[in-house]
Amino acid sequence: MSEKQTTYKNVAGFRCLRNIRRQTNDLYLVHCGIQQCPPGYTYNHKIPNEYHLHFVLSGKGVLKTGGNQYQLKTDDIFLIPKDKPVEYYADEKDPWEYMWITFDGAMAETYLRYAEFSDFTCTGHSQIPNRCYLPMIQKILDTNQLTYANEIKRVGYLYEILSTLIDVQSSMKDSRKKQYDYSIDTYVDYALQYIKLNYQSIKVQDIADYIGINRSYLTSIFKKKLQVSPQEYLLKYRLSLAAETLASSMRSIQDIAASIGYDNPLTFSKIFKQEYGVSPRHYREDNK
Repeated sequence: MSEKQTTYKNVAGFRCLRNIRRQTNDLYLVHCGIQQCPPGYTYNHKIPNEYHLHFVLSGKGVLKTGGNQYQLKTDDIFLIPKDKPVEYYADEKDPWEYMWITFDGAMAETYLRYAEFSDFTCTGHSQIPNRCYLPMIQKILDTNQLTYANEIKRVGYLYEILSTLIDVQSSMKDSRKKQYDYSIDTYVDYALQYIKLNYQSIKVQDIADYIGINRSYLTSIFKKKLQVSPQEYLLKYRLSLAAETLASSMRSIQDIAASIGYDNPLTFSKIFKQEYGVSPRHYREDNK
């Protein structure tokens, strides 16, 4: 079967780019548009093959799916999931205007889940005005000419929309019950890599900020995986490098102290002795 031709339509109350060529397998755009619906305007999706995400800009409407009916209004968002018949229609007195993106790909379901949408949670209220997404939608529609550059731009704008959606919708969660996106192992590995590259001048809060988690969670996962706190690990890492340098070189103790973030060699010597039981000078003599 030949691929459908990309078409662009721009008339009063309706602007749409359809049958967009697939850009990547992870995430790709299919349709995108903005519509001011007439009163009672009804649309039936028999069995959609992609995800359709709608942003209500103004007015009211009703979504029917899975035996449920949802009353929707300005700044609500609704998802038309795959493989389910859906019907939605505009209010008779205050018909809605909405914009939508239709997309799919190997990562589509995952990104929607991060944004708090799924087959079972297909509606939600936006944490920012939906018109904040309008410039991103307009950028897609403005790149309607068939060029390789525009194909790349469109998928970039799709990522921008979904990343913004994930960022703002995840803020709905209670911070005390925050669910982080990655596994404990991933966060710890990322932290250790950051420490390895920046050990001279960082603090524990810097590590947490760099990864994107709070300090208490960072401490919790370090103790769970490494049986030490981030502060203890950072200290031991610095001192282990100092010990290695003491044993393998004749660099001055002051120079070694500075290389791991201690401007005062006396402070370094005191902390080193607490860890290894001997002063840096005696450690060097014992390990030549």
